[in-house]
Amino acid sequence: MKPGRAATFGKSAAQFLVGCLRQTIPAKQRTDPNAADLLEAVKQWQQVFEHTPVMYFMVDPAGTVINVNTFGADQLGYTPADLIGRSVLDVFLAEDRATVRACVALCLETVDQSHTWEIRKVRKDGSMLWVRENAKAMLRANGGPIVLVACENITERKEAENALRQSEAYLAQAQELSHTGSFGWKAATREITWSKETYRIFQCEEGTKPAIPFMLQRIHPEDRLAVQQTTGRAAREGKDYDHEYRLVMPDGSVKYVRAVARAMRDASGHVEFVGSVSDITATKEAERRLRDSEQRFRDYAETASDWFWETGPDHRVTRISEHSDTITAPAGLIGLTRWDIAPDAALEPEKWRQHRAALDAHVPFRDLVYRSKDRSGQPIYVRTSGKPFFDADGAFLGYRGVCTDVTAAIRANQAEDALRKAQAELAHVTRVTTLGELTASIAHEINQPLAAVIANADACLAWLQRSPPDLNAARRSVEWIIEDGRRAGDVIRHVRALAKRSDIEMVPLDANAVVREAVALVQREMASHAVSVRMELSSALPKIFGDRIQLQQVLINLIMNGIEAMEDVLDRPRELAIRSQASGDGAMQMSVSDCGGGISEQAIDRLFTPFFTTKTSGMGMGLSICRSIIEAHGGRLSAIPNQGRGATFQITLPLHQEDAS
Repeated sequence: MKPGRAATFGKSAAQFLVGCLRQTIPAKQRTDPNAADLLEAVKQWQQVFEHTPVMYFMVDPAGTVINVNTFGADQLGYTPADLIGRSVLDVFLAEDRATVRACVALCLETVDQSHTWEIRKVRKDGSMLWVRENAKAMLRANGGPIVLVACENITERKEAENALRQSEAYLAQAQELSHTGSFGWKAATREITWSKETYRIFQCEEGTKPAIPFMLQRIHPEDRLAVQQTTGRAAREGKDYDHEYRLVMPDGSVKYVRAVARAMRDASGHVEFVGSVSDITATKEAERRLRDSEQRFRDYAETASDWFWETGPDHRVTRISEHSDTITAPAGLIGLTRWDIAPDAALEPEKWRQHRAALDAHVPFRDLVYRSKDRSGQPIYVRTSGKPFFDADGAFLGYRGVCTDVTAAIRANQAEDALRKAQAELAHVTRVTTLGELTASIAHEINQPLAAVIANADACLAWLQRSPPDLNAARRSVEWIIEDGRRAGDVIRHVRALAKRSDIEMVPLDANAVVREAVALVQREMASHAVSVRMELSSALPKIFGDRIQLQQVLINLIMNGIEAMEDVLDRPRELAIRSQASGDGAMQMSVSDCGGGISEQAIDRLFTPFFTTKTSGMGMGLSICRSIIEAHGGRLSAIPNQGRGATFQITLPLHQEDAS
């Protein structure tokens, strides 16, 4: 804008209008009284223009502010002089300026037509206000256009609208998160309105006008009549309603909903409802699972042989499961403590002291076994476990737990212990009997080193009587005496170990050494029966884990059985084959094979049965005891008929864990 032009447009709006008016009145008529009235009217309008509570702007086609009223400038934090001559774009946000240009251009293209829009303006301090602008382009007397803009401050309305939209957005989010929609229903006109979440719950396209026939079609057929009755009664009586029903979705799935409505009357007195509808499917499913779980637990509890109990803070029984009267639960437990019930409390004071200490410390306990009596007064054994429970404030309320009648198991263990002791006694008797049978062989094994001792002692004396004495030769004789003495001592030690009652001692063992020691004890017996032995023992065999004496007992028994099996063999050599080898599956095998008459298939199945024997004399316990010993070592003992003659007894034992790994 040129300076002269700016000065011209720097006049007040009234002066500008007065100037325009004067341009339209010829000079000779300006003194006309009517013209004077007109000028006076313009001056009055000037006062209105300056102080009316509406912002007025006048801008030229380039967007330069020609004039602005005092109220408008003040609303923006300026004076009129601050704005006149500046681009009107300066009071708009940068991102809105293109819109302002387009609006001004539209006004200039459509002279004398009004246009309205809403837009933000920026105050001098940077704050914003919303305005509703009504603009119109007009032609001046010289034919040039000017755009007149009236601006209404709508900031409060916009803020209210924004707050409402935000509130609606929050409400929509809350409804979506809570799966709760809202609805309105005018009973008289049957008009229904839904929120967005209600559309989602009913799986209906948003914007579709909800109607009662559609809703009834969505409602589960079994619930449809009840819904119609509930809503119909509420509409007739003008009362609130609250009910639950099921919806059948297009994919066939079932959804549970709860509808709650508040009744009110409009200005005409007609009943209408405002309410909410909630998707409670997840809650219903959780309740169903809970009911199923409770019923499942109840079924277990009612069919189990256990009984459940509860005690108070003083550890006295306050409750016992209802079905306990049909089982072996003791009677008359209410009001008693556990140590009042147990007759063994005085016999095992330390056990009960520890139990009471655990209860007083309010800690869980497991598998406490004590004696009691059933309803008929018969002694029983009970195993119980319990857990403390507390109230919401953490105060101790007592214990809840379960009891089990373990009488059968305890008595079975006692019987097993008795059987184990009997087997140990029988095994000991068998060893002693075997030793009796091996007396000649043992005497021979001891006599050999003793004879050598005497011979070496005589030789030692002879070497010493020489002149001069041959000390080196005498020393060698003494060393041989010591060696033979140790041999005799070993034989005696093995015999004593076999004869001794002792607990099982599981240690890592060299299986080949166990075989050799067992063979050494029966050498004389084999010699007296003309039996030779062939040992095929694998070298570098991993160690096994077992009791040396018991395994030797098994081998001696198998060797003696083999010797007896070949007693009638006259047409071939009597030979025992003893082998050891790794089986490749974390175990090793030892076998004793003879070439006797063999074992019939009928006898194989009963061979290890107690008291079964194929001998003319004997108790039939030897092989049964041998199998028990091997199974106690985690192994297997089996008998196999040989392809030709005789039989093989095979022992499989697990390797020592360190060697197996």
